[in-house]
Amino acid sequence: MITKNALQIFYLILICTFFSTKISAQDSINTSSITVRSLNKFKLYLIGLGVEREQKITKSSTVYFGLAIESVVPFFPQSPPNSSDILRISHAINLAPIYYIGFKKYYNLQERAKTAKTTANNSGSFFGFEYDLIAPILINNLYTTHYVSSFSPIWGFQRNTLKHTNIEFMIGPSYQTDYNRHRISLLAKIGFNYLL
Repeated sequence: MITKNALQIFYLILICTFFSTKISAQDSINTSSITVRSLNKFKLYLIGLGVEREQKITKSSTVYFGLAIESVVPFFPQSPPNSSDILRISHAINLAPIYYIGFKKYYNLQERAKTAKTTANNSGSFFGFEYDLIAPILINNLYTTHYVSSFSPIWGFQRNTLKHTNIEFMIGPSYQTDYNRHRISLLAKIGFNYLL
């Protein structure tokens, strides 16, 4: 008959053996081979859609460029002509074509690999810079905007959800100008990417 203490010692040895093999397996991961990939993306934002090319330039950084139709908060005059919208709710958000280019530096790929988290399809956190050119739009058949340039330092993350799908979030302050007026705004994007 096995004693109670012997059974406890056996379970303790079994658990220690299991965890020591897990720890040594994590230590043996070669994190020097972790690198970003070039990706073609079809993007579905919370409000909008677009296409993007993310091109690898170094082991942990990419440049990207794309075209999208996204929600924007445009510049508009102090009181739009023939308008009864005192709160300007109908002028607050509009869809506009946007051309953009940016840079991403992924900074935690090695740490994710060491903790056995996926780094597939550039799954990691990043910081960088984005330039957006917002094309002119007609607001409620009353007012046409000018081209607007937007300069934004960004922080965000990308997480792989399925084999050809990931989720992306980015946020940062944005300096916007139509070269007559200037403002500080917020750049925020969240959405799904289908990898082509």
